[in-house]
Amino acid sequence: IPNSNNVFLDPRGKCGPPPPIDNGDITTFPSPAYPPGSTVEYQCQSLHQLQGNRIITCRNGEWTKPPKCLDPCVVSPEMMEKRNIELRWMGEKKLYSETGDVVEFACKPGYRRKTDSEEFRTTCREGKLKYPTCERQ
Repeated sequence: IPNSNNVFLDPRGKCGPPPPIDNGDITTFPSPAYPPGSTVEYQCQSLHQLQGNRIITCRNGEWTKPPKCLDPCVVSPEMMEKRNIELRWMGEKKLYSETGDVVEFACKPGYRRKTDSEEFRTTCREGKLKYPTCERQ
């Protein structure tokens, strides 16, 4: 008769494979079962930003909450062309920004802000970016 006090023989406390997350994965090869107290670490794909706990733990047969991998913002050259704007810093050809990064735009030469309330400093929020608009002077 197996000793039911031995945690490793008692399937109730074990966890199955850790939960999958979008745009990220665990850093080790997944196992079919993990003893209580086991931990796994997540990492995000390139340009995705990790939000939450990088390491999760097996507790009472359940994994603690996995992190999220936040989408980067892609600065669209077409969108900038359409709105008559450019990146403020001429040397900056950076088209990808992480969540939380500030992107600064400026009107193209010969154009001015369409309205005074246009925001030319915009923050990347989980893959979303607001673009200002400029019009011909």
